[in-house]
Amino acid sequence: MRWSLLVDVSPLRENPTFRRLFVGRSVMLFGVGLVGVTVPIHVFALTGSTASVAAVSSAESIAFFAGFTAGGVLADRFDRWRVILVARLGSITSFAGLTVLALLGNTAVWPIAALVVVNGLSGASGITALLAVLPGLVGRDKLSAVGALNTLSLRLGTVLAPVTGGAVVALAGPAWSYGAGAAMALVTTPLLRRPSGTVTRSPAAPGAGPFRALLLGYRHVRRDRVVGGVMIAGVVGMVGGGSLVLVPALVHARVGDAPTAVGLMYSALSAGMVVGALGSGWIRRVHRPGLLLLVGMIGCFLAYAAVGAAPWIPLAAAAIATAGAINSVEEVLRYTLLQVRTPDALLGRVNSLFAAQNMSGVAVGALVAGAIGTRLDPMTAFWTYNLAMAAVSVVVLALLPALRRHRAEEIHAPTT
Repeated sequence: MRWSLLVDVSPLRENPTFRRLFVGRSVMLFGVGLVGVTVPIHVFALTGSTASVAAVSSAESIAFFAGFTAGGVLADRFDRWRVILVARLGSITSFAGLTVLALLGNTAVWPIAALVVVNGLSGASGITALLAVLPGLVGRDKLSAVGALNTLSLRLGTVLAPVTGGAVVALAGPAWSYGAGAAMALVTTPLLRRPSGTVTRSPAAPGAGPFRALLLGYRHVRRDRVVGGVMIAGVVGMVGGGSLVLVPALVHARVGDAPTAVGLMYSALSAGMVVGALGSGWIRRVHRPGLLLLVGMIGCFLAYAAVGAAPWIPLAAAAIATAGAINSVEEVLRYTLLQVRTPDALLGRVNSLFAAQNMSGVAVGALVAGAIGTRLDPMTAFWTYNLAMAAVSVVVLALLPALRRHRAEEIHAPTT
């Protein structure tokens, strides 16, 4: 493989501030992953109820949605670096609180849920503010590389953190896993300090109320056909990803009760995403990024459909890994197009709208796929759902000419 095909690490090499943020974010993501896998294990151990686990998970999802929505306004109204720091302090507090609850032998679920909500609100706000500072920090010509590096750190965390967290809980109990997450959040906080010479306020500082501020972000999405197209494609992609809820049933139908095989499937997906991010260096030379995004979405659904059609689990794992690799490319393209087409004053709100709609899309997709799975056998449900989503993607490609025809040399960020 030529080195030019590998992920572009020049932002890490050339920009000390981005390097600090990348390390801090990567370590924090690992800590978040530890806590994320510990909470459902802990709640189930306390209650023996999947309904309780689902309730806490739902509360966390709602908190993340609210945090993304509010965080976009905060990031465009106030000093973004301060928003990042305050959000990190919120996560440290929630992780430390979970540690104390576990050490004290707390048996009530509501304090755990409350702290999980605090982390959802603060974590989502911090993510939005961090995304908003990156274009001005690294330069818009480096955004595809930044998107690939962010995807890589996120996906590595999804591969390593759940396994590590499960092992820590099994060997030492939930308090140690929570404590490790709190420690990682604490020790990386100095890495989030403001670089010298930067302004202390967001350049936007809108005077309008929060709802009007959100509306201004929505108007930009509607007015810029490329950004609007990325949003629509993102919703379709996230809804299609809901078929992953069928993986346990599909494995059971193929080989019976085999938790290891289920783990293999999800690990293959994450591994494919890591490989896709590692091999993303070629993306910066693509002349039609919008067309590649739309075609990649179709290819991803076809790969998912092959999972349902595969007669053996190893073939299904290979297909889902392929889908993961394509999905990573899509993530990089979506991130890059959104950042370069959005003025700095609106970056917080546009990123928050995108994150919030993605969360909604995944939830809707999971509900639809689950409903189909109750009427069809798992294999048929898997390939039927994804072939249908591939067909929807073809229609989306036809209906989004601005995104389809967009050329890389047209990339710009309007200032008004």
